[in-house]
Amino acid sequence: MVVDAWGFDSERQAKAHRLRALRFRLSIARTAALVALVVVLLIGGSASLRDAVQSLQWPSWTSTILFLVLLFLSFLAIDLPFAYVGGHRWETASGLSSQSFLGWAKDLAKSVGLGLGGSIGVGGLLLWLLAVSPAWWWLAAWLLGLLVSAILGFLAPVLLVPLFYRFRPLADAALRRRFEVLAEKANVPILGVFELRASEKTRRSNAAVMGLGRTRRVIVTDTLVTGFTPEEVETVLAHELAHQKYRDPIRGFLSGSFVSLLILLAASWAYGSAYALVGIRSPADIREARADRFSLALTGDPANFIAAMVKLHDLNLGVADPRPWEKWLFYSHPTGRDRVEMARAFRAPSA
Repeated sequence: MVVDAWGFDSERQAKAHRLRALRFRLSIARTAALVALVVVLLIGGSASLRDAVQSLQWPSWTSTILFLVLLFLSFLAIDLPFAYVGGHRWETASGLSSQSFLGWAKDLAKSVGLGLGGSIGVGGLLLWLLAVSPAWWWLAAWLLGLLVSAILGFLAPVLLVPLFYRFRPLADAALRRRFEVLAEKANVPILGVFELRASEKTRRSNAAVMGLGRTRRVIVTDTLVTGFTPEEVETVLAHELAHQKYRDPIRGFLSGSFVSLLILLAASWAYGSAYALVGIRSPADIREARADRFSLALTGDPANFIAAMVKLHDLNLGVADPRPWEKWLFYSHPTGRDRVEMARAFRAPSA
């Protein structure tokens, strides 16, 4: 294996760059296709769809549901080929996915089911709010969105994740205790350490602290446990614990809530002109670098931090040295090389 000056596998990094370029081009094509559909809907497509549904002379609530279902299926039809190419074909070809096409299709069906149910619920609610409160529908929608987001954050590790992955309490008692001690050292309360059976679908590795309150727990993938040393896993987990310690999820929730309020307010203003604003991606901020520094300070082990970062990037085909515009557009964490450089420069605080 040939490594670069930062320790990354040169061949894996070249492969990661090729995959990133492919995904970027696919993303442009996908966005163009979806924008084209939105334009068609805005210039008369949605009105034609509404008229076709109303011509059936069904009861009002069933007509609304049918309209939302057809609207959802229109977007799904555009998105499905891109989801297959980027989500299964390229993942399999690059060696990242260990999932069969049937397994991928089953997961897609679950996602479509959840998306369709959410579209009907959210779409129906928005139409109702527009009818009963044309001036303040956006504020009511925002408040309800905050409530739903909090509920989903609480239920995610006990309801949503099990729909797609099997996970169980970490079987290795010594390793489990080691991670619990790390959480105690970070002063982050958790309710257990769980192993997610990611290897059934992917060769990617990861760790996370999921849930809120009584559902908050540490989750590590089996690929991380088996492919990394306990010391390397600790450095990854320490990063995730840092987010909890500094309340980054809450900060992210609040900033995201503020952005969503602005979007809904803008959408309300633009509603009379028959167009809607969708999606805002915010650039990375300093929380991630702080989490890395906390991980290093908590473990005092820059060597294994570097080893873990290199392994994660090479294993998951993460580009370690993206171009500046890629970093701004796609990256929520510091780049692999930045993280290695920071760890190399790390000096443990004096006792």
